[in-house]
Amino acid sequence: AGSFNDMADSIQARIEREARFASDVSHELRSPITALAAAVEVLDGRRTELPERSQQALDVVVGQVRRFDQMVMDLLELSRIDAGSTEIHRAEVDLSELVPRIAQRYGFGDVPVEIGKKMPLLVKIDKLRFERILANLLDNAREYAGGPSRVTVQPHGRRGFVLTVEDSGPGVARGERARLFERFARGSAARHRVGTGLGLALVAEHAQAHGGEAWVEDRPGGGAMFKVSFTEVW
Repeated sequence: AGSFNDMADSIQARIEREARFASDVSHELRSPITALAAAVEVLDGRRTELPERSQQALDVVVGQVRRFDQMVMDLLELSRIDAGSTEIHRAEVDLSELVPRIAQRYGFGDVPVEIGKKMPLLVKIDKLRFERILANLLDNAREYAGGPSRVTVQPHGRRGFVLTVEDSGPGVARGERARLFERFARGSAARHRVGTGLGLALVAEHAQAHGGEAWVEDRPGGGAMFKVSFTEVW
């Protein structure tokens, strides 16, 4: 029993060291990435002065720097979640106003939004976490499925609801669904795409904070439906 406890303590200490390492590295990378991103944006603003081949090279650099910056931001957010430093702050919101506003803010204002008729007028959720969930699902549909086709909110379970983002893309193979929401997991549709592999992991973490979960299903007629449940919201 003593040996087992020592082993468990050693494993726990290693896990904590690795979590601190990821957090520390992410923090240290913020300053140089910010400086690099600013320099790249200046060059991008003067791209017309560059030869065509240099413009092509600049496009690669701009894309990779933006991807790197987003990855570091996602890692910082995950490290805060792992450290338990992010609490859930619920407030009453009207989803019929909040969902279209978030979609508009991230460039998806033309995506249809449907709120179930049996949904209450107000629900208690963490607005920032909800925004991260919806924004990440919308971005995921844009990157890997040609864009979202519809967003729905329907009652679910005991005083809860399900947020669904649909797309008309290639769908997700059944064998990939179980690990799609893991960190750095990438489905077959994402193998040749630019992404961080962390967006859906953040969706799952924020869903869990609301007492819910995230999963994906086939969409009738083709495509996928990414779903997130929220519990005890009214």
